[in-house]
Amino acid sequence: MQRTPLVARLSALALAFGLLPSPASAQEAFPRQRINLVIPYAAGAATDNFARIIGDGITKITGQPVVANNRPGANGMIAVRSVQSAPADGYTIVILANGILNEQALKKSTDFDIRKDLIPVARASQAPLGLFASNTLPVNNMKELVEYVRKNPGKVNFATSGVGSIAHLTTERLQLALGLNMVHVPYPGGTGPINIALMAGDVQVFVNEMGSMRPLVLDKKIKAIATLGEARIPIFPDVPSTPETGVPELRSFFAPFFFGFFVAPGTEPARVEALATAVNAAIAEPGTRDRLVALGYNPALLGGTRPAEFRKIVNDELVRVEAVIRDAKIPQQQ
Repeated sequence: MQRTPLVARLSALALAFGLLPSPASAQEAFPRQRINLVIPYAAGAATDNFARIIGDGITKITGQPVVANNRPGANGMIAVRSVQSAPADGYTIVILANGILNEQALKKSTDFDIRKDLIPVARASQAPLGLFASNTLPVNNMKELVEYVRKNPGKVNFATSGVGSIAHLTTERLQLALGLNMVHVPYPGGTGPINIALMAGDVQVFVNEMGSMRPLVLDKKIKAIATLGEARIPIFPDVPSTPETGVPELRSFFAPFFFGFFVAPGTEPARVEALATAVNAAIAEPGTRDRLVALGYNPALLGGTRPAEFRKIVNDELVRVEAVIRDAKIPQQQ
């Protein structure tokens, strides 16, 4: 059978990455069957769309189907448990955001430790979070926001999806860095109710992933105050990064939001490396990359990590999370 140019190009890419076997090593090929992709979010959610696009890319690269399995609930722990109980053969993988680290750090007694209970495969994407404000708040940039909150301690509310969420701990990091006193208002219902409250002025500040907030900013229903990263991002070219805010305490402030893939402990290192190669090759495939960029992801921050590097990223972020919980005196939970 004659291969199409696309299939030939993808096969060459996969062979270059060591994903396809040579005739002499056919028995060592991995993967050789379908991959179960566990997603800890409901179908149609932003992370679900992101994960499925990469799953399609892995299928293109490896020739093996990637079957999505949505397991939402318990802040990602239902999905984590399903992977832990699966065979440690590399055929079940889970995509997690770094919010799972908050879940671990907030628990007083937990039987889950990401450092030993999951194996990092590869970071799929990193993106800076953004700081957004209600139009009712009389500020238009970070310096004005800091000055206003300092003059009005305890009178500005910040929204999150709950205690220990990424938005919560990131905002607490900002408060610690800047000496601010804002009031935490959790909305367990997620970003939908938060956006409504932000537009209405019931809350004044919200930290969130930037791509999902773009429509509200473009429609001038809320204000984008700053990109909480080292550089501006393409979908918000006019929003300054933290070094550009003119606030000295934020020159090196970076609040990462990342997704990555993990497998069960005990998975053979060679298979972990092969999965990392498949993820990175999938993200590098032009069609997959174009779809991810269309969702608002920065192409410069997609993929590219190996298991050892991703493990360090996870461990370093966990240290930061534990420090915020300690310094902001956030009560640990049972």
